[in-house]
Amino acid sequence: MELHLEDIIEDLGIGENVEQVRALRIIAEHFMFGLEHQLLLYIAGVGGTGKSFIVKALVEFFRRCGVSETLVLSAPTGCAAVLISGYTIHALTFLPK
Repeated sequence: MELHLEDIIEDLGIGENVEQVRALRIIAEHFMFGLEHQLLLYIAGVGGTGKSFIVKALVEFFRRCGVSETLVLSAPTGCAAVLISGYTIHALTFLPK
């Protein structure tokens, strides 16, 4: 699976961004090692810092591993949800409007 990760980093051109690669590796290694404890990782940044690139890379990683159906993506705003092809947090958790 390490090959998948390196290929994705190269395919998406994120190898130059150390922080994006670090976040991707943390999540991918947690999955690859089969760790059972829940991974909680908060990826912050203002618009345009590449958070969506990390999400797209993770979606591709899980797709290449054959487990993309286990992912559900959400974001705090409608615009952010559209960018990652996900749901708003409210829609996903059935919170009242």
